[in-house]
Amino acid sequence: MSPQSRLRLFYFLYYGSVGAYLPFFAAYLRGMGFTGEQIGNVQMVGPLVAAPAALAWAAVADRLGSPARALRIAAVWAVAAAAFLPWARTPLAVGAVMLFLALADRSVVPLVDSVSMELVAADPRLSYARIRLFGSVGYIALALALGVALSARGNRPADPLVPLAFVACVAGYALLARRLPVLPPGGERPRLADLRALLSDRRLLGLLLAAAVHWGAAAPFHVFLGVYVRDLGQPSWIAGLAMAVGVGAEILALLAFPRFEAHSTRTLYAVSFAVSAVRWLLVWRLGSAPLLVAVQLLHAFTFGLFWGASVRAMGQLVPARLRATGQALFSGLVFAGGNVVGYQLSGLGYDSYGSAAPLFGWAAVAELVALLLAVALVQPGPRPRP
Repeated sequence: MSPQSRLRLFYFLYYGSVGAYLPFFAAYLRGMGFTGEQIGNVQMVGPLVAAPAALAWAAVADRLGSPARALRIAAVWAVAAAAFLPWARTPLAVGAVMLFLALADRSVVPLVDSVSMELVAADPRLSYARIRLFGSVGYIALALALGVALSARGNRPADPLVPLAFVACVAGYALLARRLPVLPPGGERPRLADLRALLSDRRLLGLLLAAAVHWGAAAPFHVFLGVYVRDLGQPSWIAGLAMAVGVGAEILALLAFPRFEAHSTRTLYAVSFAVSAVRWLLVWRLGSAPLLVAVQLLHAFTFGLFWGASVRAMGQLVPARLRATGQALFSGLVFAGGNVVGYQLSGLGYDSYGSAAPLFGWAAVAELVALLLAVALVQPGPRPRP
């Protein structure tokens, strides 16, 4: 296999593990008798350590002189931790597994993105977007396949197929990490002072805050969609289909993003957050499976437009030699920080309401807060060249 083919397969397997996890793991825990608060606590463990873990592995990559070498170590750690998941049956045991998994797993995306960008920089014929696209394909494939398999097995509570599918994907990308290209290091390595400089940039901090609130608002979708589908009396494959439709829309939005390059980050964020608020309101009020699946097309705005604007903004605000550090910051503070708060509040809300539906109403309110933050704090930035 060529280096770019290995990277495509790596993205496929990594995001395939996410597709096996996000739509079904909360329902799996619910089937074992976990409360909403316990589900939120278990899901919160990973995001809680994500930021320091990602920055620590970035430091390891700098010391080794190669993100690919650091990725190999992190991937082996991840599969060693994930292997215990099918046998963890209590909140404490599951939380311990998720903690040790997160110490390595949360660094995988920044590291593999760095490997991909190194390869693309070395060969102008390659495109990062076309390599990363296979991650979204993997997510769709696993979400759909696992949803159909769970339905065919009778929608059993706590079906062990959920953690086994997740572990299989982690083992696959851990094996593949051993064959990823290792390119010679280039340029000056980032220092601790560079990280302090990034954290003192008010433009960057404003963007990260608005983005983190937006991502936290998506927590009910990420954690409780499978539970919500079960609450509606629908089979598991509906949750997988809904996730797949959302990621399919996300792919189309990323492919179409160059058409929106003329607009400022503030404008793109405002559109993304406003449409997302409408999306969560619709999910809250819908009781029909076909309509629930169809409304996930708005994921094109929730993630596709949001991610495209974020990547462009980070490229404008972060110096080229600090891109890996900037990616780790964004991943840690936005995805991890937003998830920590969102997962915890979602779990508590589920216990309070006894249903997942009202969580989406509060998600819409949170999106409006993110919208206000984007208008107030996110700088328009320089207009990109046509």
